[in-house]
Amino acid sequence: APAMLVAVALAMSIDYSLFLLTRFNEERLDGRSITQSLEIALATQGHTIVVSGATLALCFTSMLVLPTSTITSMAAGAATAVLQSVLVSLSLTPALLLTMPRFFTADRMLGLTLDGTPFGTYRRASSGTVAQFGATIDRPTIIENPQPKKESIWAHLGRCSQRGAPVMFLFLALVMVPFAMALTRFSYVEDLTPLMQTTHPATKAFISISNIYGQDLTTPVQLLIMAPSQKAMASREWSLATCHMLQDLATKVTDRMHEEGHDYTMTTADFNGLMIFRGGCLADGLKFGVIDVMPAVHMYGMYDMVADLLSNRNQTATQVYVHCQVDLFSEVGEAWMRAVRASLPRPEVIRQPLGGHQDADSANYVPYGRWDDVEIGALHLYGMPLEQMDGAQYTLRRMPYVGLAIAAIVCIILGGSFGTALIPVRAVICIAWMLVVTFGASVMVYQLGYLEGLGIQALSPSSGQALFWISPSVAVAVLVGLGLDYDIFLMDSVMEHWQEGKDARSAVIAALDQAGTIISAAGIIMFLAFSAMLASTTPMLNQVGFMLCVGVLLDCFVTTKVTIPTLMALVPDNANFWPLEQKTSKRERAFGGQTVFVQRPPPSFRRSLSWSH
Repeated sequence: APAMLVAVALAMSIDYSLFLLTRFNEERLDGRSITQSLEIALATQGHTIVVSGATLALCFTSMLVLPTSTITSMAAGAATAVLQSVLVSLSLTPALLLTMPRFFTADRMLGLTLDGTPFGTYRRASSGTVAQFGATIDRPTIIENPQPKKESIWAHLGRCSQRGAPVMFLFLALVMVPFAMALTRFSYVEDLTPLMQTTHPATKAFISISNIYGQDLTTPVQLLIMAPSQKAMASREWSLATCHMLQDLATKVTDRMHEEGHDYTMTTADFNGLMIFRGGCLADGLKFGVIDVMPAVHMYGMYDMVADLLSNRNQTATQVYVHCQVDLFSEVGEAWMRAVRASLPRPEVIRQPLGGHQDADSANYVPYGRWDDVEIGALHLYGMPLEQMDGAQYTLRRMPYVGLAIAAIVCIILGGSFGTALIPVRAVICIAWMLVVTFGASVMVYQLGYLEGLGIQALSPSSGQALFWISPSVAVAVLVGLGLDYDIFLMDSVMEHWQEGKDARSAVIAALDQAGTIISAAGIIMFLAFSAMLASTTPMLNQVGFMLCVGVLLDCFVTTKVTIPTLMALVPDNANFWPLEQKTSKRERAFGGQTVFVQRPPPSFRRSLSWSH
């Protein structure tokens, strides 16, 4: 959680401030005053920041419905970081721009100047402005005979995509095919080692102990038996009945495993507790050959010592270690855990729950058990492997609903923000394409080992030759939020140019010319922030970092530059903005006998700002 929190907070704070500062500088270069430039920057990029931040926070919040504390802690931290980034960008950043504008716009000394701050010196500004203590008063700078700007490479790339839109659409679909095919081979592991630092001595010790002593010591599965009373637990009848229940449980698990096609035989020796040892009931004695050593065990206090270790202080509950003969995190191991759970003795009235489905808690817990006409008490099967298996299955089963919730959030926020019907639909298509390629690439790298030959540990499969189950669950909300971040930033500019009177194709080209470079710069910053996770020695962070880096690069250099121009070119011009009608947003202002064109902010954000006349 801390690594994700730091990466998201750093990346979003830089991105949002960069969006605002870039528009502020553009308006200053167009000749507007400091307050006018900041007003327009807040009206346009402020809208982008608010919509993007709200979308990101809601996407992260949707992950809180998942039952895994690792995911929910990351989601809560990331949502908090995004909201703080929005507040800082809309409050502290404008305040700094008003306090020391020259510091952020100077084209000399790498911006390291005190001009425009209270510590600056008196200077005569350029023609059309008056400066005092380095600060320009609230008058626009009139730039006469501006030089035409050369079209950027991003605008040229977008224009090429529009010209061959059908071919480019087919090409994008074909590019997705191999990644989609790889995604069909997706599998996941539930082992704990992906959460550990591979080079840490504790991790090496954990793996060595597991290899030598088995998982019974490192990640045991245990059966907690809560007797009706202390007297019952101390009785010979209770001990015998509980032992017989466990012996029958081994038989039922074996039968169930064979029914499912697994060659696995569970023996009574797989249980060890106060009532059973090496498959025999201790109430009948502990025999080595023909000699019963149980009296000696009681005489020397060894039984009481074991009882203190396996029982609670009140002597009303005890735990039984349940041994599995295979890797608990393997397919057979998971089948074994499900078989043990399903074979626990249950009263007939609760054997089949309403609807035919049991959640993990009800499946692992039996309110009361009875055997040989003796009340055994409550049974509870627990252990880290069970928690991992249940968490993975429950989380991945909920992911389609989380995906639908995120899609609904996208449609509602984008539709309400831009007031159009097709922009949210197109955004969902772009995000779906990006997710398929990103997760397909992750399967290729961490499951199929396509980059293993590079010898880079961060790009090599971890234990189990599969992705850790938490990795895609964490990455999906971040990827959707980041994809929308750049999408919203570009579409705000597209809408602005379209409202000026340009057709849809020209508006996209103008937006790419204006915002393409800043989107690329923001993407590179985001990539560098998330690539720090690839430098980690924790496999799970490597996997999440790889997904985020690939997704960011796709969003910045493919989705915004190629996919969006292509999809919008395939739709009739004004249909892209239906049901909105095109209206010019330019207004003329006279300053010193000259006319300056000032663009109105988007309608959805205009009400929150004062637009002076």
